[in-house]
Amino acid sequence: MPRFVRVLPPTALIIAIGALVGVSFTLTKFVAIAGIAPQLALFWQLLVASLVLFTIGMVTGKHPVLHRRYLAYYLGAGILGISGPALIGYTVLGYVSTGFYSALVTLSPLFTFTITALVEKRMLPTYRLVGILIGLVGISFATHSGFDLSGVAPHWIAVAMAGPLLLAMGNVFRSRAYPPDGDPTALATGTLGLQLLVIGLPVLVSGQISPGLLGLGPIVAIIGIGLITALSYVLTFEVQRRTDGVRFAQVGYFATLFGIGFGALAFGEPIRLTLVVALAVLFLGLAITNGHIRFDQLRRLSLKTQAGMPINVTTHKTSVKENKNADHQ
Repeated sequence: MPRFVRVLPPTALIIAIGALVGVSFTLTKFVAIAGIAPQLALFWQLLVASLVLFTIGMVTGKHPVLHRRYLAYYLGAGILGISGPALIGYTVLGYVSTGFYSALVTLSPLFTFTITALVEKRMLPTYRLVGILIGLVGISFATHSGFDLSGVAPHWIAVAMAGPLLLAMGNVFRSRAYPPDGDPTALATGTLGLQLLVIGLPVLVSGQISPGLLGLGPIVAIIGIGLITALSYVLTFEVQRRTDGVRFAQVGYFATLFGIGFGALAFGEPIRLTLVVALAVLFLGLAITNGHIRFDQLRRLSLKTQAGMPINVTTHKTSVKENKNADHQ
């Protein structure tokens, strides 16, 4: 992991991952329109990503651990966070717009919050829920005009909604089962490599390994998705090493924002200036959920302002556990 990535705050990495995922949604639609079978497209995506990461591992000496606990982690993280959502994306993006599918991903943070609360059997801090709901409000600015679903069968909408649910389950799983002292690059390599075997064996047995003569565009798109997958999952494990699933789930908001933007540029899907407003609100929600803006700080600021007292910039003291999850790591 390059040093400059290790010193970046999780917020910056979350935004970067969201941008990468947004580009990936657009490229996935190109592949879906080309008519490539979802499992075949995923096979080539995983092959490209795995080759990149294994090459990096050979150079850096960061190899995936093959202990039983790690293998279980690779399998769970891969199915919930990679293969399941990718197969859904390759399938439904031939029928729904990139903007609509991207908008559905905004459900992932709320699903993650709910699943985490159920698994931990406790209500999470209110400020985190408020931050997530503010993020949903921000996305509503970008999607308030709605999407044309007149020609879309209801079952495709239902299948598409399974994508954010799997992503939420993956967020919780990766966070709670993160191996001690796990290296993000090695974890990404092991996760993608094992998924390549899981997806690749049926493809190889079927004999339909070649994508056929589909033109240069879809092939370049698959290679691009593979490169994005390699980079985004290294960043994903780096973020989850430093924070939890609820905070990481906000990737979904930025993936939606960038997905709508790139979809508009690539396919002429509608886009409005409200995206700028949405971006500002998203940053506010992100800051609240990550603890940079606290309600007690706002109350003190308000009281000082009303009393005409000088406002001093002080450092908010938090517990060791909260500091671990804060963006200033």
